Amino acid sequence: MPPAKRTTKPALGGKSARKAQLQLARLEPWSVMKFSFVMSLVCFVVLLVAVIVLYTILSGLGVFDAISDTINSLTKEQGETTGSVDAGNWFSFFRVFGYTVLVGALNVLLVTALSTVGSVIYNLAADLVGGVEVTLKEAE
Repeated sequence: MPPAKRTTKPALGGKSARKAQLQLARLEPWSVMKFSFVMSLVCFVVLLVAVIVLYTILSGLGVFDAISDTINSLTKEQGETTGSVDAGNWFSFFRVFGYTVLVGALNVLLVTALSTVGSVIYNLAADLVGGVEVTLKEAE
């Protein structure tokens, strides 16, 4: 990796701002894995809170009861009082929350694995083309 190029330009007020052009030549896969795991866990917690809040609001408005009544009335045979699909079970809190936990846990695993594989692929590509150039500037 060539040394960073430094240039100085006079800023307003007489101070000179330093710039450095650097290349991001390597991402450490272990570091990327740890960071993506923590970030996906945070997103998992946000997903769980969002589902709980949305479920509480929709349940309070009676949305799930209306959907269950509609499905039950559409699936029961004409003139019968029983024999319909029990759609109320589909929208129970524990079922919705269970599916959310399942999808969120899979998401944590997939995001962590794909980010780690992505860092390895970036390292291979950076070996060929030199990485991504970044220009850093000192704050004024």
